[in-house]
Amino acid sequence: MSNSLMDVRISGFGSLRDVHLQPGRLTVLVGANGSGKSNVLRALQMVPLMRTGSLQRFVGEAGGAAALLHYGPKRTPMLSVRLEFCQAGKYNTYEARLGFAAGDRLMYMDELVGYQASASSPPRVTSLGAGHWESELTAQKDTDPTARTVSYWLSQLTFFHFHDTSMTAALRTHARPDDDQFLRSNGSNLAAYLRRLAQSDEEDDRKAWRRINQIVRRIAPAIKELAPTVVNASAVRLDWIDDQDERFGTHQLSDGTLRTIALVTALAQPTRTLPRFMSIDEPELGLHPAAIALLAELARSISRHTQVLFATQSTEFLNHFQPDEVVVVDRVGGASTLTRPEPDVLAQWLEDYSLAEVFDKGVIGGRP
Repeated sequence: MSNSLMDVRISGFGSLRDVHLQPGRLTVLVGANGSGKSNVLRALQMVPLMRTGSLQRFVGEAGGAAALLHYGPKRTPMLSVRLEFCQAGKYNTYEARLGFAAGDRLMYMDELVGYQASASSPPRVTSLGAGHWESELTAQKDTDPTARTVSYWLSQLTFFHFHDTSMTAALRTHARPDDDQFLRSNGSNLAAYLRRLAQSDEEDDRKAWRRINQIVRRIAPAIKELAPTVVNASAVRLDWIDDQDERFGTHQLSDGTLRTIALVTALAQPTRTLPRFMSIDEPELGLHPAAIALLAELARSISRHTQVLFATQSTEFLNHFQPDEVVVVDRVGGASTLTRPEPDVLAQWLEDYSLAEVFDKGVIGGRP
């Protein structure tokens, strides 16, 4: 599969003692609570933050290095992440080995970038050094073409998490008008981002704006149109117009509807600005089954342009995907395992049952 994240290996991170994932255009991680689905997404969230010099911030917000390492530093003193990308038949790799250090921090024990001209040619691997606290990618990308390519790919790994829809959540509060170039992972700039699409001179942006409104109306018919509105020079809020032409604010949206608007915006953004890879944790939370179906349909349509990784425990959501798009996450002996269902076994069951029913029966694992 060209132009894609082909291979992910994570060890020592949370419940991920040693896991291997080969993402497709669409990949759905399914498993019970605590199986480790979200840890896969958190690791993929960490890597692009490392690129921008934010590893220590990520570690601190996670509760320290000891909280990230598999059963703590005495049992697992180091974690590692290795990613392989393919573009136009050429391969690049990024690997970081992070060791526990004083101050409950993580230190780079090694940072590696690799290049391979073809699948049959030998790889060329370069170490960016050891003993540093933040990634050397940015410092070396101007002089090292491999570091530059890897840095680009890491910048394309995008994580969306719209769980917090409380009255003080970032999704409901005002955004800065100038924070509008891309949708942030928690949706904190949703109003500003939508306003840019609505007012853009780019046809691709305006098309995305119309598409977002159309899909939102299908899911929540009471919403006639979204209406991002300037409050003052430093704030923009997301209003909406109902089917009686009355104006309301986000505080008058249900949690599920607000989350739906954010998810639709992430998935229906302009094609030219889509990241190469996006991961979304538990998209089904608080959504009507019809909304779940539309989101799955939307994800499939954009998978021609980007890879999408979901983590879910919803059988309703699972039913909208193909068996070869599913990866089952189980927890065995305190460690997460990632397995794809056996096609031959599944084929027999799918003659009489839906994929969700097969999952419910425990045939492919992933149950408590």
